[in-house]
Amino acid sequence: MNYPRDCWYVAATSDEVGDGLIARRILGHPVLLFRSSDGSAVALEDRCAHRPYPLSAGHREGDLVVCGYHGCTYDATGRCVRVPSQDSPPSGARVRAYPVVERAQFVWIWTGTAGGERLRPPPATPWLQGDGWSSVGELRDVGAGLLLLHEHYLDLTNVFAMHPEMVPPGIEALPPLEEVEVSEVSVSYVRELPAAPLAPWEAQVSGLDSVGSFARRETGTFVTPGLHKQTYTITGDGGEIEVVRTHGFTPESPTSTHVFLQLSWRGSAVSPDAGARLAAVFHEMANRDFAVLETMQRCLDEDTTPRRYLNVKADRAAIFARRIVQSMVEEERGR
Repeated sequence: MNYPRDCWYVAATSDEVGDGLIARRILGHPVLLFRSSDGSAVALEDRCAHRPYPLSAGHREGDLVVCGYHGCTYDATGRCVRVPSQDSPPSGARVRAYPVVERAQFVWIWTGTAGGERLRPPPATPWLQGDGWSSVGELRDVGAGLLLLHEHYLDLTNVFAMHPEMVPPGIEALPPLEEVEVSEVSVSYVRELPAAPLAPWEAQVSGLDSVGSFARRETGTFVTPGLHKQTYTITGDGGEIEVVRTHGFTPESPTSTHVFLQLSWRGSAVSPDAGARLAAVFHEMANRDFAVLETMQRCLDEDTTPRRYLNVKADRAAIFARRIVQSMVEEERGR
């Protein structure tokens, strides 16, 4: 595995989880998601304890899930409460129930060591809800591993080659990272951009007067292996707009990842249709990003001889994040 298991990951957005049965593979586990009658999200192993058939292919009876093969029935704790062919289910018959925590737009899941979820709560994401913030999001499934995604978004110098239309006029290169902070479990950096006129997309999503030069501050944070946060602030005489791009990275397998993308914004200078414009701009940006990432994953899969790729100064934050992930994986392996 190239990702740690003892970590909270996003299983779904709150809007996704309802009365229906949702099937999703998370860290190699088949998971069933639904919302119980009291409004809480439930996550169960998506396999019947009797035979290898997905519970998501069955149906609900209130808060019970009935397997579509023989009718074995499970409650929200994973306990088998009925086997139609006999008077009572076998003693101890159950499927695993995964701990879940719902915060803002995300439903977090713990598939790691049982009980370990009590030692480290899911990361707080206050910018996704309240305090003047608005958000819009989408789910993308990407054929690339977790580390490739984190490294990509911790080094935005690729923007000149991949997304030149996003670059403010007159800026020919991103300044070096002014500050990279590293803790035991997180990495963050700050970059101040030189004053420049608005790029077309910036003018569209902000309520700023397009005349003049504007200061920009970019902050990127590897919050946990399951969460990346990118903050971009534009400031001028006419006010300020702050945009946060949040990525919930949830491994499906070592070479595929669910990406829960949320775009959040607030400020004194925000366009009335900022949400729709941001969604369109960053959807297209994600299309290009994910195409490149999937190509790199294919190259890694095809290379039968290990290669050592060089690092440059812009990789500083990404290197620290990789070390944290690798350290967590090795610790779980008992090294």
